[in-house]
Amino acid sequence: MHIATKVMVIVVLLLSAILSQFVWVALAGNVQWRERYEWEVSKRHSDKDKLEDAYRELLAAKHKNQQDKAEQSAELSALNARKAVLESWKTDSTVAKADVEARAAELADAVKDFPLISRNYDEEVVNVLQAAVKERTDRKRELFTERGTLLRDVAENHSLYAGMQEDYSRLEFQQYVLQEELERRLDTKARYRYLRPDLQADLGDNGPVIFARVVWSSGSSLQLNKGRRDGVELYQKFTVTRNGVTIAVVNVVEVQNETCECLIEDVPNRQALPKENDEAVTRLFMARITGRSR
Repeated sequence: MHIATKVMVIVVLLLSAILSQFVWVALAGNVQWRERYEWEVSKRHSDKDKLEDAYRELLAAKHKNQQDKAEQSAELSALNARKAVLESWKTDSTVAKADVEARAAELADAVKDFPLISRNYDEEVVNVLQAAVKERTDRKRELFTERGTLLRDVAENHSLYAGMQEDYSRLEFQQYVLQEELERRLDTKARYRYLRPDLQADLGDNGPVIFARVVWSSGSSLQLNKGRRDGVELYQKFTVTRNGVTIAVVNVVEVQNETCECLIEDVPNRQALPKENDEAVTRLFMARITGRSR
């Protein structure tokens, strides 16, 4: 084989070796660049995600800022309205302050004589009132003392009155009992006075002689114009006469102060009954007529 061929073969071999090394280096570089590319891609995706998150946060912050701005605008409007009100109040306060200062000056002028008035008032009114109050307090104390004494006397008099009232009630009851007994005895006496003429003849008590007139007359009763004030007694008997003739005998059953009611007991002649203006006299027993003594 020729030298040129050998040289060519050697050159080719050298070139092959160099090319193989270059291929290996290129392949190795391509692997590194791919890894770096993938890392860059992943990094870019990560940055993109972060950028999107940041953009969303930016939008949220922007929205929140818009809301805060709206709220602050409303609050600012309210504050401005409050400021306007406060300014109006300030203006009114200034006017009121001036008015109050003027009134205070007028009041100071009005009360500058107050110490003298107060001193005169104390001397002319307060001291006089205190003296009057002291005097009335002393008088009230005296009145209460006197009232206590009077109340004690009243209590003692009440006790005395209660005792006297009990005595009076007892005496009144005793008087009632005695009056009842007297009435019973008088009734018995009135009854027996006219039932026992023989006893009356011995006693010589036929009652008072009373002259009367008939006020009115009915079939069985009549009224006389004499009563208790004239001495008429219950169960007393009267003889009714007309022109001196006896026409009836009546018995007193009810006595008033000025008149008395009688029942007709005996009528000698039924054709001649008692009537108005007939005369009447207490019935007399034979003892009274004959003058019989005991």
